[in-house]
Amino acid sequence: LRLLETVANIIAEAVSVMLQDYQERDQLLAENRRLKEELTHGRRPADIIGNCNTMQQVYAMINQVAPSNATVLIRGASGTGKELVARAIQKGSNRSDKPFVTINCAALPDNLIESELFGHEKGAFTGAVSRRIGRAEAADGGTLFLDEVGELSLNMQAKLLHVLQNRSFIRVGGNEPVQVDIRVIAATNCDLEEMVQQKRFREDLYYRLNAFLLSIPPLAARRGETHAEAVILARNLANT
Repeated sequence: LRLLETVANIIAEAVSVMLQDYQERDQLLAENRRLKEELTHGRRPADIIGNCNTMQQVYAMINQVAPSNATVLIRGASGTGKELVARAIQKGSNRSDKPFVTINCAALPDNLIESELFGHEKGAFTGAVSRRIGRAEAADGGTLFLDEVGELSLNMQAKLLHVLQNRSFIRVGGNEPVQVDIRVIAATNCDLEEMVQQKRFREDLYYRLNAFLLSIPPLAARRGETHAEAVILARNLANT
């Protein structure tokens, strides 16, 4: 009995060591699979819904460009989550703790968007009772997101090009240039190539914005998404 008890203890200890080895091996294999998945497809940002192949490619591109300071052009139909993608890029960058400032270029008339974007000096126009900083200055150190950039007039396109080239601008009614450290992310649902051909969009600005192109598939193409995911996505879009 003593001999059997000793043998049993030895076997139990050996089995325990083997079991621990198997558990560690399974954990390493699971971690390896997870890392391969992230490298192959890209980690899905928390705010974006969808696991189909087309969206996995989007996640991979987000992870690829986020750590850099490259200007990004996001293209996609209305309602596909372009701002969510821009925010995911900002969160994955070294500017994640800095401002993320947005401006919808289609929401304001041309005579107001310059003041909104660059700010104005006191007395620059009727009603300008004090100096006001614009969105570009508010984004200093962080990210400026230009939604519907294809709606800008040619005049504003020229001024935006100057910002991209020199990272500086002049407030409305001012004389001194204002230097800013911003990363620019733009989005559009327009065919900018056709607009360039039609002389409605500056070719030099197009190439500046198109340093890194990220195209978002339409919702109909995301076949891997469940109905519940689509509902959550719609809610997220409605809140942005």
